[in-house]
Amino acid sequence: MVTFLETTGAVEALEHILATVQDQPDVAGIMILAADGNGFTPDGLNPILRQMAKPVFGAIFPAIIHAGQTHTLGTLVVGLPRAPRVVTIRNLSTSAAQLVDHLWELGEIDGETCTAFMWLDSLAQAADILLDAFYNQFGPAARVLGGGAGSLDMVQKPCVMSNAGLFADAAVLAAIDLPAGIAARHGWVKLAGPYHVTESEKNVIHSLNWRPAAAVYNAVIASASGETPHPDRFYELSRNFPFGMQRYGVERIVRDPFLVDGDSLICVGDVPQGSLVDILTGSRESLLIAADEALMIAESRLASDRRTRTLFLVDCISRMMFMGEQFAGELSRLTIPGAEMIGVLTLGEIAGTGRDYPVFYNKTAVVGVFDQ
Repeated sequence: MVTFLETTGAVEALEHILATVQDQPDVAGIMILAADGNGFTPDGLNPILRQMAKPVFGAIFPAIIHAGQTHTLGTLVVGLPRAPRVVTIRNLSTSAAQLVDHLWELGEIDGETCTAFMWLDSLAQAADILLDAFYNQFGPAARVLGGGAGSLDMVQKPCVMSNAGLFADAAVLAAIDLPAGIAARHGWVKLAGPYHVTESEKNVIHSLNWRPAAAVYNAVIASASGETPHPDRFYELSRNFPFGMQRYGVERIVRDPFLVDGDSLICVGDVPQGSLVDILTGSRESLLIAADEALMIAESRLASDRRTRTLFLVDCISRMMFMGEQFAGELSRLTIPGAEMIGVLTLGEIAGTGRDYPVFYNKTAVVGVFDQ
């Protein structure tokens, strides 16, 4: 991979870099990772994206990562040595019936030699449906890396891009014949629970143990922190106490409650009715240890005869908010000598390791390592 960082966030600067990268003979496709602070719009980007001769895909995120630094302004342009097979899915929240038809366009995905990137509008609330379809199509051996695009203001706007343009309520998938090692770890531990999710709808939890979800949650948080979450400032406290959906024999799937609506809690990502959840807590040290583990495991999953040349990090923006100044320490520890670090801060993280079911996570560090 060949990476260029543009730090002004200007459309004209991005257009210049894209033209330069596209002219390189060893670049067969391009991934664009942009910061939301750029203010990119379809009017500005679509004429550029639609005239690109090589396959292009990407998305807009709260921040991007390059060489251990986060940027809330600017764009990463990643030149790929293999041509990606790109599928753009528009109207994602209402296109469940057509997902299989879209996924057929990706062709075969060999888990040993191919990796799929998956970027989607985090507010489409369709990650689990898309991952179900992906798993049913390609099976557990397929490796996938990606996450939720969008803005921290949680206002839906165009944030997913390809040669077709820049769209809201969309996803883009790109299958690339590059092997990868992928791992995900979060470092959050049980504070209270389990609780039975007795009523929920997609990402909204209405009741826990047949009691109003907000009342149950607030009582636990008040006991643990000495402060009851206020609806107007709910996320300032709730980001320290996510839910964890229990899974047999493996790490919990974290769900981030970011908004209270009456008696209900709204999360980033679906919480199925009938599931068991714990309320979690964590420390900066436990999150740092988890990130170290993710890197170690990802490296172990790359074939032994390959050397890591690109470290791709998909990390949750709320981990950065929780860790504060110590988040720089997480990035400094996620390094491999001789390898370039690139990545994004997302609103939900996607990882399919080639060994189990692909998952949409919250508050999790996902690490991908590539030998190109």
